[in-house]
Parts: sequence; C-alpha cells; structure tokens
Amino acid sequence: MAIQSSFDCRLCGQPVRTLPLPLGRLPVCNGFSPSESGDRAADLHIVECETCRLIQLRTPPPPDLLTPRVPWIRYREPEGHLDALAGELLALRPGARNVLGTGPFEQPLLSRLGARGLAASALALDLPIVDGRFPYLESWQATLNVAHLAARAAQLGTFDIVSCRYILEHAPEPVRALQALKQLLTSDGLLLIEVPDSSKFLAARDYCFLWEEHSSYFVEETLRDLAAVSGYRVAALLRYPGVLEDALVAVLEPADAPAPLAAARGPSAVFQAYRDNFATTRAQLRSKLDALAGPDRTGIALFGIGHHAIMFVNAFGLADLIALAVDDDADKSGFFPPGFHGPVVGSERLLADERIKLCLFAVAPHIEGKVRDKLAPLATRGVQFRSIYAALDNSILKDPA
Repeated sequence: MAIQSSFDCRLCGQPVRTLPLPLGRLPVCNGFSPSESGDRAADLHIVECETCRLIQLRTPPPPDLLTPRVPWIRYREPEGHLDALAGELLALRPGARNVLGTGPFEQPLLSRLGARGLAASALALDLPIVDGRFPYLESWQATLNVAHLAARAAQLGTFDIVSCRYILEHAPEPVRALQALKQLLTSDGLLLIEVPDSSKFLAARDYCFLWEEHSSYFVEETLRDLAAVSGYRVAALLRYPGVLEDALVAVLEPADAPAPLAAARGPSAVFQAYRDNFATTRAQLRSKLDALAGPDRTGIALFGIGHHAIMFVNAFGLADLIALAVDDDADKSGFFPPGFHGPVVGSERLLADERIKLCLFAVAPHIEGKVRDKLAPLATRGVQFRSIYAALDNSILKDPA
C-alpha cells in the first residue's frame, strides 16, 4: 500500500507530501554473510519534492546500520574523464597551488593534478574497526560537518581546490555538508562536487540504481539548486557521458550569501512515471522469470553480484528464482548475498551447470563483452544472455510481458 510522505526536503527545506515509491523493507546491500540469515534491513521509500524536485530517500538509515561487516566492501567510480576534468579545473584557476581530496575516490584526480604541479593532500578516515564493523562510505559522509572540517582546516590550512567526489549523494544533510566544506577553501578557491546524474536511469525506469546508501538522486537542476542554497556560485557545470549514468561535476565558488530558489516547480512527469510503473514492471518481470526458472527453479543464473544486482533481486522479489549467484571476486566466494538463498559461486560452477537456461548480467556495459567471451560455452548450448539494466538493448526488461 502506498505511504503518504510528510517531511522536510533535505535541499529546499519545504514540506514534502507527495506519494513515494515504496520499496518496503529490504536487506542492506553490503550485508554479505556466511549464512543465509541476514539481520540488517532498511525501509526504502523514494520521493520527489514537489517544490525543488529533488528525488530523495524519505528516511536515510542510521550510519551504523550501513557499516559493512566484512573488510572487503569497496566501490569504484568513473575515472576515464579525469584528465579532461583536471584540465578544466586548471583553466578556471590557472594559479592554483594546492588541492585537497575529501573522500575515498580522490586519488585518481589528485594524481593528475599533482602531475601538473599542484601540491596534493587527502583527508583520511581515522576510525577504528570495532565489533566487526569496517567503516566506509557511511562514515566518510558523516565527516562532512562543520566541527570536523573546521578542525582539519586549522590543522592543514586552506586550499585552492577542494574535491569531493561521489560522497555528497550519501549525505542526509547535503546543504550542511557543502557549507562545512567551505571552511577548507581559500577566499577564491574552487570546490569540486562530483555526483552520479540520475537522469538516464529515471528515464529508462531502471530500479536497480536505487540504494539505501544514497540519500539524494541529483540531476543538473537540483545540483545547481543545492549549490545556490548552500552559498555558492556555479563556475562550471560539466557532464561526462556514461552508458547507464553520466558523471555530473559542479565546480563551485563561495558566494556572499545563499541564493533563494525559484518558485515551486511541481512534481515532474519523469518521476511520476518512474514511481507509477514500478508495480507493473515488478509483476511482469516476476511472471517472465518464473517461467524461465522452471518448476525446479534451476534455470536462471545472475552474474556480477554488486549492489545493483542485489537491489534488482530484492526490489523485484526474485530471490527464489535465482539458482546461481555468480561472481569471480574471490572475496565474495562462499558468502550469501543479502536476501539470496544461495552463496556466491565462481564462473566455473556456472559453466558446469547444464540446467541453466538464462544468464542475467549485472556488469558494466564496457566489460560485458569480456564476460560473454568467458561464458561462451553457455551460448553454444543455447543459454540466453540478458542484462538487468533497463536502458540496454539486451535488457530482460525490454519485453517483460
């Protein structure tokens, strides 16, 4: 049943009363376990503010719930555009002398700027491992507060360029995070904010991009608004295309005061369609895969067990239809992905299982060809290869009926 939202938008502060997309209580995506029983779950209700149109998680889970319980949870973010981005930054501030990175995804950019003569520094996440908890992104975003960054500025000084890549979308209070980061800037410094752009997956009605760790889902319009209400001017807004989602980079300068937002925009047609089509998509996909799984539920494998795959299975209620969860990452081997009924196995197990009729890919488009080559024997015996990503031509969602 739909749940009525009533809370204040984390961007504009106005009351949000529109109906959410209610995914319900789902397992935390990093909750890999040596047994099937998982003990961490979060309520996922995604809603759009009718005033500023920020799409956001209604109630972000507490950081402790999200903290990984295994040491090998790590994510990668795009790097192919960073040479071009370094050039853009230095064109905007040719006299820049130093740069500071504020999160776990900064080193590739810092290395490029360091090679061009800037003194590069990076903040560290100095938190202990306690009770089998391994701090990661949920803890990085929590450091973006006034007290912590004021202490770091007092220790390190200020910087001509400060970079914050792929952390702001995790922050439950992004306005306060941007205001806190201002303390690290020189008077004419530049703040670089890089986030995933949500436009493509929203338009494609792809639900596996939703994640309990993302408090906000930015597009160009809402990223501009966030900068304005946080007290910045946009010096440049850059887009670096990706097949499934673009990298959106805002290069910001401190302004004298926050700027007011324009009049209320009203709900967007894109999010309304995204929300309203979920139930139909779920039912149609479930019906299709139920037939392909066969009466013994032995016909479907899923290759690539990251958080997209886990959200795909749990949001659509498919766990009982997945015979094999396949990933060649040795760290994941033998662990049960959250919500799944079997542990992760390697591709050799998939190649040996002649009951499999469909192999779903949850891998990035640029490596799908390599995976197909590895699994070529499956194709010779008639196994279908389909992607979980709605925007791709071979998506299992293209013909869900």
